[in-house]
Amino acid sequence: MGMIGLTNNLIGDRMIKPKLSEMMGLHKVKNFSQLEKETGVSRRTLAKIFNGEGGGIDYETLNALCKRFNCTPGDLLEYVAEDKD
Repeated sequence: MGMIGLTNNLIGDRMIKPKLSEMMGLHKVKNFSQLEKETGVSRRTLAKIFNGEGGGIDYETLNALCKRFNCTPGDLLEYVAEDKD
């Protein structure tokens, strides 16, 4: 199964940050239990994505979240430059 690198780990001078919190708020999803029931994605996996933990997100999980939120992967993930203060 394919994986997309996800977390607050740097990829060169860039990183991919999850926006699951924003999507849950926008769609009035109250907690991981509700989202688990609606997507089949475990609460543990959702928490890891939410907190930017772990090594990546697999395509099946990303697809389930995109279906639930009627969005594209770019709505769930943000590619940002490292802050070099």
